[in-house]
Amino acid sequence: MRGFWRRLVAHYRGLGGHLRTAHRVARVTGSAGAFGVHTQRGTVTARRVVSALPAATTAALHPAVGRRLAPYLARDGDAHGGAVVVCLGVPESEVDGQGLTHHQILEDYGAPLGEGNNMFVSVSAPGDLDSAPAGHRAVMLSTHTELAAWEGLDDAAHDARAKWLGDRLVALARRAYPRLGERPVVYEVGTPRAYERFAFRPRGAVGGVRQTTRNANQHAVPHDVGVPGFWLVGDSTWPGLGTVACVLGSRIVAEKVA
Repeated sequence: MRGFWRRLVAHYRGLGGHLRTAHRVARVTGSAGAFGVHTQRGTVTARRVVSALPAATTAALHPAVGRRLAPYLARDGDAHGGAVVVCLGVPESEVDGQGLTHHQILEDYGAPLGEGNNMFVSVSAPGDLDSAPAGHRAVMLSTHTELAAWEGLDDAAHDARAKWLGDRLVALARRAYPRLGERPVVYEVGTPRAYERFAFRPRGAVGGVRQTTRNANQHAVPHDVGVPGFWLVGDSTWPGLGTVACVLGSRIVAEKVA
């Protein structure tokens, strides 16, 4: 993903775009043709605004957008979930010898999904020096998790749960890579608390809403909520979770904005 974002940012800047990091947006004022995007480092004027933030966060930025999003947020309030991810940097010998770099593992067909029972394994490609230095590979292990299981925990209980689930993911991933994690250079476990603190995701929720016939497809949060000049993209809107889905939604909006 690091290589993906480096190339994406370079392309964006090549088109004349300006990327401003560490500019957390506090509110958006105005209307189409004369929006004001207010940050702790000043105000940016814009003819149009495209928000890739979660719908709940976007709703708090602009009153008119908030009113339009309110019915969706009320409907989907109990449909959010989280993720736990283990980020590994390992010697290449722990993952070599396989042609495939992505796996899905389901341990028990009779048990509920999440909490390690189902998981994703992603390994950086051989020679991908954007993701790991020579002789090493980056590995991402992830699973769904219930947000309620992490809420209200003190630091000790949180860390114990993170360690238990991280160890569980590594152990299950060894079905695909038997030596994985024997000599890790990097071993970090991200939980909903990390997503809330560092990515500002409400409650640490990721992946948009859990889709049902009530909130998917034609019933999903639209890109255009009816506020001229203001658009939504990201996993809160159609088509939903995943890099490909988010890129597709962004492409649709880009074509309409152009």
